[in-house]
Amino acid sequence: MGDHRGRPNWHITKSDRERQMKAMIFDADGTLLDSMGLWRQIDRAFLKSHHYPYSERISEQVETMSLQQSAGYFQRLLRDREMLSEQQIIAELNGLCAGAYETEIQAMPSVPDFLEAAYQAGYRMCVATASQKEQISRALSRLGLLDYFSFVMDADEAGAAKTDPKIFLACADRLGSRPEETWVFEDAPHAAQTAASAGFLVIGVHAPGGKKQEELLKKCCFHFVPSFEMLIDQGKNLKLY
Repeated sequence: MGDHRGRPNWHITKSDRERQMKAMIFDADGTLLDSMGLWRQIDRAFLKSHHYPYSERISEQVETMSLQQSAGYFQRLLRDREMLSEQQIIAELNGLCAGAYETEIQAMPSVPDFLEAAYQAGYRMCVATASQKEQISRALSRLGLLDYFSFVMDADEAGAAKTDPKIFLACADRLGSRPEETWVFEDAPHAAQTAASAGFLVIGVHAPGGKKQEELLKKCCFHFVPSFEMLIDQGKNLKLY
């Protein structure tokens, strides 16, 4: 399944690989949570409130950034119109999305079953997110999923967006695993590529950006699946290979 070029130790057997793997790192928005559409709505609403024309290109840019970096990006966009601090922008963005995480956002299909299977298999798990960890934690708690994870780390805490492997390496360190012992689940090609380049085994899940995004994920991931449903068998056991 998938293109394994450029990754270490592909020659070892499936059973050896299964014994080696210890931990899992999950993206939140678009991977665990059905929330990617929300963030484009927030980008649009924020810019409209400041009388700046929205384009899809803007959302594509900020999807690769941490919240702090997104605030800096919006600050630069608006500097000829008004002077806003990064903290003001962050507060506005958080205000626009807070209610949705607390009351509306749902889990992606088959996520609860997959997490239960991973828990039963003994994996240590965490969340690595570009969104604020408090919001993600509230959504996961409401959905009954937060207790599966040892912790939630956001890009601001890690000190880098997902174009830098720092957040993945920090998560693995806290989980007590090495990159080659750790699965990463991502829907964003830039984040998947970052993790794969750092030696993690990456599974691309979902492709909200369509065929182009799916092809980009296939190029850098151990394999790609459109849903977590394909990663568990009928007996609700993991099926990662």
